[in-house]
Amino acid sequence: MAHIPISVIVVSRNRPVWLKRCLRAIAQLDYPRFETIVVACPAGARVARELGMDRVCDCDVANISTARNIGVSAARGDVIAFIDDDAVPEPTWLGHLSEVFTDPRVMQAGGTTLGRNGLSLQHGAARVDATGQSCRVAATGPDPVAITSVEDQHPRLHGTNMALRRQVIQDHGGFDERFAFYLDETDLTFRISRQGGQTLFVPRAVVHHGSGPSDFRDGARTPRSVSEIAASAAVFHAKHCVQPARDQARQAFLADRRTWLLRHMQIGSLTPDDVTRLIRELHEGYAEGLTRTSPPEPEWASQNATIEAVHFGNQTDIYLVKRHRTDTKILNKAKTMVAQGHRVTVFDYRPDARYHCVAFTDDGYWLHTGGIFGREDRAEPLLQKSTRQKRIHRTLERLAGIRSKKWLLCGD
Repeated sequence: MAHIPISVIVVSRNRPVWLKRCLRAIAQLDYPRFETIVVACPAGARVARELGMDRVCDCDVANISTARNIGVSAARGDVIAFIDDDAVPEPTWLGHLSEVFTDPRVMQAGGTTLGRNGLSLQHGAARVDATGQSCRVAATGPDPVAITSVEDQHPRLHGTNMALRRQVIQDHGGFDERFAFYLDETDLTFRISRQGGQTLFVPRAVVHHGSGPSDFRDGARTPRSVSEIAASAAVFHAKHCVQPARDQARQAFLADRRTWLLRHMQIGSLTPDDVTRLIRELHEGYAEGLTRTSPPEPEWASQNATIEAVHFGNQTDIYLVKRHRTDTKILNKAKTMVAQGHRVTVFDYRPDARYHCVAFTDDGYWLHTGGIFGREDRAEPLLQKSTRQKRIHRTLERLAGIRSKKWLLCGD
């Protein structure tokens, strides 16, 4: 089977450590025909080059739409996949996304994005209306499903886990650079959907999103600045809302964000002075957003080169079991196997009832932690009777076709 050439674009700004982890995971993708394009600030570009990335674009502008357009212009793939620098893909991510693009009617597709514990759903199938309000779409089962428009709601994708045909992005003028942060991908995928482009949700295309700190939030997702969020909301409303819905959208946005900030104050992550400052930022940012004029469309570079298929060596998908708290031999073995080119998963399940978590480590292996009697799926009972072997087997069943195309092999 011929594999569709795919360009993976990673935009990074002031998060070199997160970027390094992201690129290590991308290097383990089980797909033979893709390139990785890093668009980054000086610190991120330096990390990318140290890791041997040969497709690095320097961009020291705090505008994600500008950076993404730079990546699109440099891309050689027929399909472009986007992932954030604070996220990591499961090894089969590109394989699952690529399959749906064999249908020429499909213009864009997105997958399942998991939150910081590696198990809870952060983003799935969704629609958005002209006010920028999103709602989840129920999508069950492992197979791809088309997301259709319903009344004034149209399919949308999330920027940390989405793929679009390169020609479609360019035909729609790329990312609107008035969206420096927030709603940037929503605007583009909404425009494509509204004009009839078919959108698919691919459940088994899985990305883990860690939500790293930025100029706009800290590592706990507490807001630091909201002016760009408000400005982007104003641009979105001006582009897509008609009066009087535009005034209603503005009022609803400001009220919702005010409630969000007050909730942070209630739990102690923001002080009253912080909230006062941020509410002022909301109003000022929204007003400033209304003054932003449409930028000229990007001038796309002509890309004649293609992406050649790569034949993998003797990569194996292996799992190891850490049986004791002080067992460092297994972790050292995992690092050694990763250095040898294998994809490695370590299970550290202990005889207690801790909730389970999943993480991709800086050393390049997947680490599953939790209690033998604890929850993995958050819908499971709080306590359950099991053994270490049975819990590992259940996890392997869940990972089949996601962590690996086949069943993971025991490595100890």
